[in-house]
Amino acid sequence: MSELTPTPIQIITEAYYLPEQSLPEAKRYTFGYTITIRNNGNVPAKLTHRHWLITDSNGKIEEVYGEGVVGEQPKLKPGASYQYR
Repeated sequence: MSELTPTPIQIITEAYYLPEQSLPEAKRYTFGYTITIRNNGNVPAKLTHRHWLITDSNGKIEEVYGEGVVGEQPKLKPGASYQYR
């Protein structure tokens, strides 16, 4: 698990192995991830855009940009969280 908290918005990531999409004999291992976004601040927040840097075990970096997440732009009241896979 990785956690980053430079502001009142907390991002928690958890990776998990997907054996049904992996081929160990071909050295292909597939992982998914769960992202939790938590508003620890005192004012409402809205996620409008995302920018993720995903680094694999070979050091290859994939950048992901986009509006919102999974087609949504969640609004988070103080103390609320939003999670997606």
